Parts: sequence; structure tokens; C-alpha cells
Amino acid sequence: MHESQDFSHSPTRIFGAFAIALLTAMLVAAVLSPPVQWLLHAIWGTHERLQLHRIFNRIVELFALALLGWLMARLGLFRRGILGFERPWTLFARRVGIGLLVGITLMTLAAIPLFALDLRTWNPSRMPEGTLALLFFALKSIRIGLVIALVEETLFRGGMQGALEQQGARRAALFAIAALYAAVHFFGETTVVPDDQVTPLSGFVVLSGFFSLLRDPPHIWDAFIALYAVGVLLGLARRRTGGIATCIGLHAGFVAVITMLRRISIATPDERWGFLVGEFDGLLGLWIAAFAGGIFVLIWWAGRAGRKTQTAVNQPPEARNSNRSRRSDGAKNTKALPC
Repeated sequence: MHESQDFSHSPTRIFGAFAIALLTAMLVAAVLSPPVQWLLHAIWGTHERLQLHRIFNRIVELFALALLGWLMARLGLFRRGILGFERPWTLFARRVGIGLLVGITLMTLAAIPLFALDLRTWNPSRMPEGTLALLFFALKSIRIGLVIALVEETLFRGGMQGALEQQGARRAALFAIAALYAAVHFFGETTVVPDDQVTPLSGFVVLSGFFSLLRDPPHIWDAFIALYAVGVLLGLARRRTGGIATCIGLHAGFVAVITMLRRISIATPDERWGFLVGEFDGLLGLWIAAFAGGIFVLIWWAGRAGRKTQTAVNQPPEARNSNRSRRSDGAKNTKALPC
């Protein structure tokens, strides 16, 4: 019998290679970020968006995607179907749009109890003035969400999950990738190096603070669980739809609402209900984890029920009659048994 996989393409090796690719991208960013900053300053001058730690983060994202693509090409997995880019593109765009609306709706519903329990309050000082300004801010938040979602979903649900599922590691694709996805959100609490103090080794100074949040588990554990639950939910959406378009839309909707809430509202300490949101940002915590987990269970259950119904419908009439006959005979035999 032909073995479809060898050890070099085992799911464990593939997952480990993805993790090494992320670490490699960070090292590359540490080396390249100072000269890239000097070059950008020479062209555009100093700017807040051209601070060293921001350039470092962008280089990490760029090289992580590039290394992932190279790795998948080496493994023979760099294909549109595995990456999850559905065709035609009109279908892809429609699914992104639907996912965006659903994501905005779900995260808005999740946020309502936080205001009802006084865990968050509006921040009038940062509220956009006027309807037009509010609309512009909402559109900007959606744009930010779409950019973040495109990068992260291509990386995690596209390349990583697609590759592992192609190798038959369905559980690892769903649950291990979600853990890596959650952990990455706590990277980047970087040390800010003033522009006039940047040296060729300053990228490693930034890198030294890249994992600082992970050194304080009590501060982030509930936010990690929330992001893990969201990651599993997005992974299930990838599996159910066969592509990443819906994942991009959902993710973008989540990010858009969170971006708006972080600006126009503030966390308010509450001894009774504070455990629902934790200490990380006053949003991500046990409540979001439970909310995402509940949606996951509903989608999973609906998928199982749908498959059972489809299986029953696809059965030939003879098989259905045979099943009914066996159930009827079983019921008669049960009645004949002595008490």
C-alpha cells in the first residue's frame, strides 16, 4: 500500500517549520529594521509611523509571509486550494463582505453586555464629532480590520491550517494553529528606541522586548483564552466553507469593532464582574472566550446535524425502508422482553 506521507512531511515537522519561520522573520527584522528606517527617513523624513518598532513589526509580517510561501512551495503545498483563495473572485469578495457584516454584528452583540454591566463606559473626549466624522472613523476601522485580517488569515488559516489539513492533521490544524495565532497577538510589546539613538544593533533591542508580555502570564491568560477561542472559531469557518474569504470577513469585523471600542470607550474597574474582561485591555477575556466558544458549538452542531440529514436524504429507498424495518423489529422485541 502506498504511503501518502513521509516523515519529512509529517504534521509535526510542518508545524515546527512554521514556528521556525516566524522566529527567523523576527531575526531578519532585527537586522534590517535600522537600515530600513535610515533609508525611509532619508526619503520622507522623520514620522511617528516610521519609528523603529513599527518598521520592525512590518518587516516581521512581510518576511513571515514570504518564508511561509517559500516553505509551502518546497513542500509542494503552495496551491490556491490549500491556501483557501476561492474562485471566482466575485464569490470570494461576496463571502468577505458577508463575513464582515456577520463579524461586526457578532462583536457588537458581544460588547453590549460589557456596557450593561458597566465594565466599559463611553469616552466623550475621544468620540468623533459629527455623523460624517463618525462614519469616516468607522470606515477607517474597517480598512484596518481588512488589512490585518488579510495578512493573518492568509498566514494562519490559509497557509498553516491548509497545509496541516492537506497532510491529514485535522485536529492540529484546528487547535494547534489557534494556539499559535493567540500567542502571536502578545508579540510586539516592543522597546521604543528614540530616532536619534538608533544604532545598527537597535533592532535587537526591539527584539528583546518582543516577548515581554508572555513573561507575565497572570496578566494575559484570560485574553489568551479569548483569542484562542476566536482562533478555533475562525479555523472552523475555514473548514466549513473550504476557503478563507469568510474568515477574512469575520476577522476584519471583529478587529473593526474592537478598534472603535478601544478609542471611544474606556474600561471601568468592577470587583463583581471584572473577571469577565480581565486586565489586558478591558475587552478580551472570559466573556469573549465564552461568546466565541458558544458560536463554535452552534456551528459545529449545525454542521453535524446537516451532515446526518444529507446522509439520510442520499440513502436509496431500499436502505431507508430497511432501516425503518430494523427499528420497528427492535421496538417489537423490546416490548416482548419481560420486566
